[in-house]
Parts: sequence; structure tokens; C-alpha cells
Amino acid sequence: MLLITSSSPLMKHQLLFAKLSDCMEHLPIAAKWAEDEWGYIRDKGIEYREGVMDYLKDSVFIATFAGKPVAMFALLNHEFHEDLLHAPGAINLPHVLELMYVYVEKDYRGLGFGRQIIDEAKRLGREMGAERVQLDTLKPGLNRMYEKQGAEPLCEHHLFLHSTDVFTMKI
Repeated sequence: MLLITSSSPLMKHQLLFAKLSDCMEHLPIAAKWAEDEWGYIRDKGIEYREGVMDYLKDSVFIATFAGKPVAMFALLNHEFHEDLLHAPGAINLPHVLELMYVYVEKDYRGLGFGRQIIDEAKRLGREMGAERVQLDTLKPGLNRMYEKQGAEPLCEHHLFLHSTDVFTMKI
């Protein structure tokens, strides 16, 4: 199993990151986190979430602390709308990654793990040749944390019937 550490050696509570595909024993907890946190958006159940996490296993990263899974995120290529790609005079669009499924276990919040997730997503994005990371947030209370990490508001959006704020970060 390939473990990746976040960049700062001075972190008091250091996370280790691994692709879900390299630690499939964590698939059930990743699915549970996704269902518990976002199940209200599309009430499809835990089996559905397991299928989604399995499908995205090469893009989902599990963060462990002291050997225990405590957080996750997904990093996927952003798909621009077809009309934008083929519009007259269209420009070359930047390589953008979409940060999704950012989750930290409730008992581990406030320890700087969100910051480590953002740092790791940016690091991976650089490795993948991306110029920006974009994310939708359903929880306005987290917007300030993203802004502290360099995110800038881009627009408002909707995920099904739920309003979101869209942020973008240079890598």
C-alpha cells in the first residue's frame, strides 16, 4: 500500500493519505461517511454509496491518523459544459480538478485535518498537471476555512435542490 503524507513535517496531528483502491478495507466507512453526510441530497442508501465509492476508488483518498481512518476526499477531473468547449472563439480551458467528498470524522474536527486535506489535494493536483482545484460547498460555515486555504468564491450553484457556493483555488 502506498502511503502519502501531507507536506508539513511540523504538523502536530499528521494525517497519512492513501488511495481508496489501495485500502479497500476502508470502503464501508467511506460509504457510511458519504451517506451520513450527504445522504439527504439523494436518499439512495448505503449500498448505493458503496457502489459510488467503489467506482471512484482511484480518485478517493482516505486519511488515517494513528492508524485509524478519520477523513476522506475525492479529486476528479472537472468536466466543462459542452457548449463552453465548442463555442465560437472558445479558448483553451485550464486543467481543473474537482474536490469532492471532503469529510472529517466529527471527533477529529478542529485539529487542522481540513487544512491538510486541502494541502494534499493541491499537491496531488500539481502532480496531475492541473492549474486549479474547484469545489462546491453545501455548508457555508466551512467557506472561511476554504478561503484561508486560498479559495476564492466563483459563483453560486445548485446540487439538485440544495444551494451551494462554488470556490476555486490556484494550485
